[in-house]
Amino acid sequence: MKIIIHRGINQIGGCITEIQSGDDRILIDLGSNLPGTEGEDFTKEQIKSMTRGVNAILFTHYHGDHIGHFADAADVPQYIGEGALAVMQVKYKTLKSPDIKQLGSMKTYSARQKMQFGCLKVTPFFCSHSAFDSYMFLIEDGQNKVLHTGDFRTHGYLGKGLDKLIPAFVGQVDALITEGTMLCRANENVPTEAELQYKAIELLSRKDKCHHFFALCSSTDIDRLATFHKACKKTGAWLVVDSYQKEVLDEFTKYAGAYSDLFVFDRFKVIGTEDFLEEILRDGFIMPIRSKQIRMMRKWRYYATDAELIYSMWKGYLTGTDKQVNPDMQKIVSVFKEEQVHYLHTSGHATVGAIRDLIEMTKPRKKIIIIHKDRNSDIGLLNLSEEDLSKVVSGFKEGENNCIEI
Repeated sequence: MKIIIHRGINQIGGCITEIQSGDDRILIDLGSNLPGTEGEDFTKEQIKSMTRGVNAILFTHYHGDHIGHFADAADVPQYIGEGALAVMQVKYKTLKSPDIKQLGSMKTYSARQKMQFGCLKVTPFFCSHSAFDSYMFLIEDGQNKVLHTGDFRTHGYLGKGLDKLIPAFVGQVDALITEGTMLCRANENVPTEAELQYKAIELLSRKDKCHHFFALCSSTDIDRLATFHKACKKTGAWLVVDSYQKEVLDEFTKYAGAYSDLFVFDRFKVIGTEDFLEEILRDGFIMPIRSKQIRMMRKWRYYATDAELIYSMWKGYLTGTDKQVNPDMQKIVSVFKEEQVHYLHTSGHATVGAIRDLIEMTKPRKKIIIIHKDRNSDIGLLNLSEEDLSKVVSGFKEGENNCIEI
């Protein structure tokens, strides 16, 4: 078996991994570069050349740095989780993107559904991430077992199940391909989603203070939206959403609500569908907003003059490099006084401890391949044994062969 890291081992995002066995080939993710990435993105021609002849492309989740080039490989069978596809269709319909046509031909899979692509057997396993319906893949060819984690974490609401899933359904592997985002953010505070919920409840429960909040957050982060929704339910406040966000919440409820009432979204008001201003001002609210919605936020702040902001995104969008910062987010934050901005966020990615635990659970025989990390990542933070450290593939030099044989 051969593993080819087309991109992602020296940068965060833009991930493309190829698995070969005999004449059969699959790609896992076909991501575009994140803003601020140093290197040039692949062209459509390069993507077509890379994907020519592959059996299938399998997507771990719908974030652009994992799926961004899907429309450039329209002639290749593509697979994604059923719930993830539903959310993508809502998003692309709202954006009026021509790429929605390609979504119509995309195939879906579900957790633990075994898929066969020539001699390669692929089994998806649900994992916790800041994108709804995310998966990791176990790939087998009769001789080798490879686990590709995609993006995962253990501090989300459903993240604790990993320590039961791996021993029961995966076991020891020959190679582990794991994300390593947090290996360059060792000092970043990583609270659990449950801890964020408690903080949101505290904000909504303050005596003699504002109970009206805009929340700058991802519109498709099911855990974060569940955090705000649960906080509203426990305090009698309301989640206030626009029509697009309502469609996303409906998909979350349809696909995830069947497994946990945490993801049943049933206490919200939709902007423009009813007269509820007096009610939400009386009871309090959290209104999720996106980076382009500063005008809408200003309009609603006219009614809720005391409203404050919950910033629930990566801080690098505010204070990072020139290429990383998001001017739209900076503008929204600048509307508020310093004491009116509350930072309630946690990473969608595995902590150093979670990565180390996964290595211990899977006990890779041959290779530990760390992707979705930048050049400044510190592998030493994992505190691996000398034996495990000798198996680590953490980067390629310019011009070096990016093919790993196991």
